[in-house]
Amino acid sequence: MNPKPSSSRFNALIKIPTPIALCIGVICGLLISNFFSAPSIPSWPYTHIPSRTPLRNKVPLPTHQQRERVFNLLTSLSPHYTKECTRQSQPLYVQQAQERYAPLKGYQSPNHGFWLSALGLSPSPQSPYQASTSDVTAKPHKYFFAINLYNSFDVIPDLFATLFKVASILGYQNVYVSIYENGSTDQTKALLRIFDALTRSVGMRVTIRTSMRTRGAFVHRIEYLAEVRNAAFVPLHELRESNNEIFDTIIFMNDILPCVDDLLELIWQSRRNSAGITCAADYMYHDDLGAPVFYDNWVARDINGTALENAPFNAIFHHPPSAHAWQAHLPVQVQSCWNGVAILDPAPFYSPPHVKFRMAKIVQGECSASECSLICNDYWERGYGRIMMVPRVKLAYDRKVFDIIHPKRRNLEKIRGYSRLGGLPDNPRTDPQDRAWFGPHDRLFTEEEGEPIDFVPGPSHVWCWGWDGAGDLDGPDVDPIWEPMANRSRLADAILVKHNRSMIL
Repeated sequence: MNPKPSSSRFNALIKIPTPIALCIGVICGLLISNFFSAPSIPSWPYTHIPSRTPLRNKVPLPTHQQRERVFNLLTSLSPHYTKECTRQSQPLYVQQAQERYAPLKGYQSPNHGFWLSALGLSPSPQSPYQASTSDVTAKPHKYFFAINLYNSFDVIPDLFATLFKVASILGYQNVYVSIYENGSTDQTKALLRIFDALTRSVGMRVTIRTSMRTRGAFVHRIEYLAEVRNAAFVPLHELRESNNEIFDTIIFMNDILPCVDDLLELIWQSRRNSAGITCAADYMYHDDLGAPVFYDNWVARDINGTALENAPFNAIFHHPPSAHAWQAHLPVQVQSCWNGVAILDPAPFYSPPHVKFRMAKIVQGECSASECSLICNDYWERGYGRIMMVPRVKLAYDRKVFDIIHPKRRNLEKIRGYSRLGGLPDNPRTDPQDRAWFGPHDRLFTEEEGEPIDFVPGPSHVWCWGWDGAGDLDGPDVDPIWEPMANRSRLADAILVKHNRSMIL
């Protein structure tokens, strides 16, 4: 046998140029690795950090039945009573709430009507909730929830239970939740991981970011709080940059115990008035008075620029027209507020010059107010000065105050021996139930509560009690002053509707 032919072919292979040989080797390696690689693991359609490339092999969204099973589990994991806010509502309040919040509905109703029960109210056969989404709203309205948490283990179950119920009404596809937690020393981080997984299992989009960062001894308190609040807004800008996704409403929440109709009422009032900022009223327990008093008076200012009082419901405002409307449970225009929950028009965040939480420009003579007061001032200066408070929505930070402001319905016939002298039991003006300032979830709506506010330009000066120092101070450390406001906030242009967020009513 002559070995030359075989040998010549071998010698020819050896003479292949090195770059070509490397390319052949890489191609062969990729083919082999692709053949032996494991199949790709499907991913949820929504990830924590949006990707610029489309996701493949998405896991289908859960069915209504699967969502209901998880939903029932989630809304029962509560050590407090937020799941029972409407536990003893009178029939007319149920009907009023169904009709009032129907325009907020953002889902296609399943056959068994489960999602209406998320509100805690039983559906009626002719309930407006049974209409299709296209019949209720002109286009999908999108909501961005931003939440800051710190040592919030006790309130997280209630907070998430309410978020699930509200999102089920607004439509999970229309809701995005961004939570930023930092510095907690309890089990807040561990509990957030549990709710993170459960939340996404029902198709709700959520970003939960945690950090071990705490405020240093020489870091200015307002600078630190502004950075923490801005951290919760990071996904708002990421979603716009990556997916061109724009939201119509921002709901910024503190570590509170809200009821479902609390959030729905704030959203309803915000959109009804196309308001720049819409706030609730938060309360804390006053040991000397033995009763809850208004809490966030470092931020809240009436339309004359005067600070609100740490006082019971009937003594909060100094401005007589505002006090009269407030005690009648009617929405009130204010110069600034925050109060546990604030509904924000996102337009100033999207449009230049972009607003954000910040500390005061002390070197330029700006009073060192709260970062929440400053963002209200910036809204005025940008022409979004339609700021309001809603007295019906009363919020608590702990169980003690929550139990006081959410009592069972009490009738004067039983507790004071009164007798009815005509009138209808479900009439909001003649019903002889106890008219104490608490108990908002059984207080019937009046026609005036649905009327738009007649907004007026802002005040020339605002009462400011500054906090110039850094470190662990107990509170404001400089003498209060009347600070002049920007000229634009005093013009009619500051209260014109620039971003129409109204509903089809």
